[in-house]
Amino acid sequence: MRSLLSALLKLFSSGRATDDGRPTSRRQLRARRSRLRSRRIKALLAGGLVFGIGAAGTVAAWTDSETADGSFEAGTFNIELAIDGRWTSTNEMTFDTAPMFPGSKVYAPVFVRTSPDTTIGGDLTVKGNGIGSPNAMGNALVYRAVTQEITGSEVDGYACGEGSFTASATYAFGGASGRVGLKTPATSTNEPTLEAAGASVQAYCFEVSLPSDASSDAQGLSAEHTWTFDAESVTPEN
Repeated sequence: MRSLLSALLKLFSSGRATDDGRPTSRRQLRARRSRLRSRRIKALLAGGLVFGIGAAGTVAAWTDSETADGSFEAGTFNIELAIDGRWTSTNEMTFDTAPMFPGSKVYAPVFVRTSPDTTIGGDLTVKGNGIGSPNAMGNALVYRAVTQEITGSEVDGYACGEGSFTASATYAFGGASGRVGLKTPATSTNEPTLEAAGASVQAYCFEVSLPSDASSDAQGLSAEHTWTFDAESVTPEN
């Protein structure tokens, strides 16, 4: 702005005198005044244009926003055990046993499924908890277990006995020729998957035996053992 005013002052002063200080003619003076007015108008127009550009940058914009809501509901996951095919029965395993003697074997089944209201499947793990303070009987007992997936309609006809322990069976504990000490904690290496809403049943057959070389100190004694069935839900594949 200062440079513009300086230029205007120079133009104004140049209209009054010649370079040698002598007065100019009226004709020349009118011509110079006309040119001066024209430059003043151009200068004002230029200033107006600058102002107009600056004003355009300050115009406010209208805005709007919307929201979307979502609702979520947790599913359920629960497992059930049965030892005789009835899912409301006790979880106390019943081995077909009379008083055991060296070389005897006893058997008992366990069935596992998700509850009918379960909305997601899960992986199953079985743990033998061992015996904290075993007596001579507990020290002597050994076991093994096989497992297979069956349908709900096959529970009643499921056979659990010596014939279940074949070389091709799926072993949860022990093997075709190997057994686990009942006194020792153990975890099954087999982790079957249970389907949601009780759609599948995992059947287990346990064999507990008193070896033929069991100590005579085991006579008249008893032992108890607990197996724990843990299930963890799995994320469905999309």
